[in-house]
Amino acid sequence: MLPDELRDNIEKVQNILKKLPMDCKMVESENLHICLSFLGDVEEAKIKDIEQKLDDICHRYASDEAEISGIKLIPSEKYFRVIAFDCQSEMLRSLGRDISKEIGGDAYPPHLTLCRVRNIHKKEDVVDKIKKIEPYVGKFTVPLVEIIKSQLGKASPVYTTLHRSKLLES
Repeated sequence: MLPDELRDNIEKVQNILKKLPMDCKMVESENLHICLSFLGDVEEAKIKDIEQKLDDICHRYASDEAEISGIKLIPSEKYFRVIAFDCQSEMLRSLGRDISKEIGGDAYPPHLTLCRVRNIHKKEDVVDKIKKIEPYVGKFTVPLVEIIKSQLGKASPVYTTLHRSKLLES
């Protein structure tokens, strides 16, 4: 759950990205979130077990502050399909590793996807302009972790929160 003032800062960066010579799909404001692990397709019967494991993991971590700053080109600067903000938090990095180890999924460094890139017209120019974007969005306290279901819709993915696991109060 991102504070509104951070969403506003993120949208300002997305508006800059929209003007660059590339074909991309921006993540809608209501869908912005920090990704710790991507589970992929999960059978409905396994969801309750995953929820319980996530609760157990989250009860080992105290809520902490995270900083959103630094633009990342994923998977690399030479060949990127995602533009994201880095999320600086040792607690979230450790939490993501535990989720991947105990529940599964792909462990990523915590990040916030800004857009998915389909085609880039002048890659070197785009990369240069991206590097000049102010990379700081802000800090916020992370109180919980959510399991989010993503379903492809006609215009964009539809995200549904399936479960919330609270972190310990710090």
